[in-house]
Amino acid sequence: PRASLLVCHRRFGKSVMAVNHLIRAAAECTLEAPRYSFIAPYLKEAKAIAWDYMHKYAGVIPGNDPKEGELAMNLPGNRRITLYGADNADSIQGIYLDGAVMDEYQFTDPRVFRQIVRPMLADRKGWVMFLGKPLGRNHFYDVYEQMRNDPKCLVRLYRASETGVIDQDELDSMRRDMGEDLYAQEVECSFEAAIEGAYYARELEAARAQHRIKTVPWEPTGPA
Repeated sequence: PRASLLVCHRRFGKSVMAVNHLIRAAAECTLEAPRYSFIAPYLKEAKAIAWDYMHKYAGVIPGNDPKEGELAMNLPGNRRITLYGADNADSIQGIYLDGAVMDEYQFTDPRVFRQIVRPMLADRKGWVMFLGKPLGRNHFYDVYEQMRNDPKCLVRLYRASETGVIDQDELDSMRRDMGEDLYAQEVECSFEAAIEGAYYARELEAARAQHRIKTVPWEPTGPA
């Protein structure tokens, strides 16, 4: 799909996945001079999260040419993957993109995608992947709701209790140390639990998980 969104629990491995997805896409692209990007909320964060992984996984490709100062990995065939920070959106201007990863999108100004990144994907029909964790019902939640009802989009939500990435003993320890609400947000990917002071947050989350919240018919002309 051209648009995908993954809600991932802590320590899921989304950064490793995203970097490898970019490398594979760049290597397989049949268009001239492919261009891809990894965009984090801050440039310093993009470097800390992805640059070492980019070295590790693209470094085995013969002819790779990393540019530390530009945070760009050049690959044979005039292919390039560049790391950007949404805090300096002007640095992303003026290029085209065949694919973009919007990492930690819950912390990113949504105007960066709508006004800058999305137009860059148009002429090459590039793809976008949104990655993040819940932070209340902010713009990341809005995109999640919009895309999960669109059959052309790929949307996945990965809870730690379901993936098996972290063993149960460690999850139990994390729950005790983090507290119920933070654990629900960061580890179980709850959008409700992230709202500080929300009424019945845990009850609503349980109801959603058990499919007890549904759409029902109503008669608009009936008494209120």
